[in-house]
Amino acid sequence: MKQVIKGVLSIAAAIMILSASAFASDGGKNGKTKTVVVDDAKLVYRTYGDKGGLPLVLFAPLGFTMDDWDPAVINGLAKNSTVIVFDNKGVGASSGKTPATIGEMAQDAASFIKTLGYSKVDILGFSMGGFVAQELIETQPQLVGKLILVGTGPQGSEGLSEIGQKLQGAATLSPEEVFLVGFFSPSDYSRGLGKASFDRIQAKKEGRDPAISKESFTAEFTAVLGWAAQSPTAIEKAKSVSNPVLIVDGNYDFFIPVVNPLKLYQTLPNARLLMLPDAGHASFFQYPDIFVQEAANFLKN
Repeated sequence: MKQVIKGVLSIAAAIMILSASAFASDGGKNGKTKTVVVDDAKLVYRTYGDKGGLPLVLFAPLGFTMDDWDPAVINGLAKNSTVIVFDNKGVGASSGKTPATIGEMAQDAASFIKTLGYSKVDILGFSMGGFVAQELIETQPQLVGKLILVGTGPQGSEGLSEIGQKLQGAATLSPEEVFLVGFFSPSDYSRGLGKASFDRIQAKKEGRDPAISKESFTAEFTAVLGWAAQSPTAIEKAKSVSNPVLIVDGNYDFFIPVVNPLKLYQTLPNARLLMLPDAGHASFFQYPDIFVQEAANFLKN
């Protein structure tokens, strides 16, 4: 375990470079950085759009801060929903110690949502954020309206335990190449759209959210490995989720093989599936317009 984490940390710096701020403050209420105290920790967040109804809270993947989301996705979603992005404890500009389990992350997310004054929200969980979202909806279903899961899988996901070796294999790559290999398919078409996404994410150089620390990255990585462990109750818990769920993935997912979102689709009783062609782990970054339209229809209906 320690050897795997040591190897993964060798590419953590490359992932952290993606934390260049992608969002220009508009000088108004939306897009400005705000803070809230949750369980003695200062959590930093931003809000985009002011559309009424249930807000859409985004749960981030391994290594992300709130500035690593593709702005084409954020801005698109904000046309129809109030979108909230945040840094969990110890991540980015947030204080506190980053949890090393998915369960604790879900508890922190719930506390954050309640502290903002919401009794129910819609959630978008990407990769590790999808693990957290599943844990939250299974333990506190009353807090969640609709759920969007992107590039993720159920507890005990097939192939997830190999994530350390996959990350180690990218240790010598440039930050852009780490992004392309991890998040897009190997085709020239997918990589081209991936480069466009990479450029959007790094568009702004000033006012960036601090990159995730090695300590927090290690805690998150430990949590992901914990989720990779098989659980005899995972499927039954998933079957108990009655909320509407939209599952999104590409047909080529480097980190979480496509069999896992398919398994979620077959298990969750009220799920629909959007499988995007020639796309990888971050399929919604590759096809932001398609994703935003499907997400808007799902959340509206």
